[in-house]
Amino acid sequence: MSLSPSSCLDAWIAQPDPLLLSPAALRLARQVPALRPTLADILTAPLDRSLAGLGPPPAESDTLADAVLSAQARVDGGALLPPAEAAALEERARGDARWWVPAARLHVLSCPARARQARMALSQMDLPFVLPGELHPMAVELLAIADRALPSLHVDWARKLSAWSTDTLLLDLRHLGLWFWPHLRFLDERKIQRPLQRLARKRLPPGGRGLVRVYQWQVSGTGLHDLTDLPPADRLIASLAASGQTAGGGTVADGGDR
Repeated sequence: MSLSPSSCLDAWIAQPDPLLLSPAALRLARQVPALRPTLADILTAPLDRSLAGLGPPPAESDTLADAVLSAQARVDGGALLPPAEAAALEERARGDARWWVPAARLHVLSCPARARQARMALSQMDLPFVLPGELHPMAVELLAIADRALPSLHVDWARKLSAWSTDTLLLDLRHLGLWFWPHLRFLDERKIQRPLQRLARKRLPPGGRGLVRVYQWQVSGTGLHDLTDLPPADRLIASLAASGQTAGGGTVADGGDR
């Protein structure tokens, strides 16, 4: 018997398990209105509730992780960060393999000058060599602005950037960062499909295989009809992404709910 995204989500609503709710899952869940009553009952932490769209983020953040997630909750909810605050957050995250990309994305969304800087970085037609597992500054610029910059670039250069970006996919999957989610429809799908197939066979944290499946669906329109082979956390990620799109929600980190 196959398990569709809707049946997986119905099963989770019937027996909700808060331990499966990563920050990525919460950010996807805010696009699924049917989940709001269940999430309102089981979420108690202010940051978790804000990520799910159930309340304002905490006024203060003690750690870099909390600061970035709190800022993401604000932007996912339709706000923009003050440019000075966005700049300070990116500077604080600079060099951090997990939080630099989302901080740069938030900065780009909140500050036109930072967006111009990212566009200029992508216009330099010289791709650096990247060691496996390395987060290169060029990749940060790409994942901060790709959805807004790639359509205006020469098609050959955009294709090369798409292929080069796949070196960063594994980091995104390991951190459940959703870094590629706003950009996949602007990348060359032919350059993304094969790396995703390889990454689906790698050892990933809970939710990582589900995110692979979501990315495969985004670039090819396939892969989400049956989630039987996925573990629970991965099923939840995949079903939330599919249900959010069906409900008409905007992508996370695209500048607010739609």
